[in-house]
Amino acid sequence: MSKHNSALKSVKIANGQIQSVIKMIEDDRYCVDISNQIQATIALLKKAQSEILSNHLNSCVIESIENQNATEKLEEINKIIKVLLKWGIIYEKNSKGK
Repeated sequence: MSKHNSALKSVKIANGQIQSVIKMIEDDRYCVDISNQIQATIALLKKAQSEILSNHLNSCVIESIENQNATEKLEEINKIIKVLLKWGIIYEKNSKGK
């Protein structure tokens, strides 16, 4: 069993939703309905991303720390955090009213 099964399931569902969005656009469906479907797809992809990164932290990073390679993994974690901040998936403590 892959450690990414749950994320894979979410991505496959998102793929189906993307196909649905394409059909909705081709059929000139109501814009708000299309937007809602896009938002649902984004939420699934964010969920998959979160699961994959969580698995990474709980396996690869812990393994590196145990093998005395913590510095390299901490640099990698910092890069991931910067990307997540840039994409608005996580927010800095003092931003967004927090």
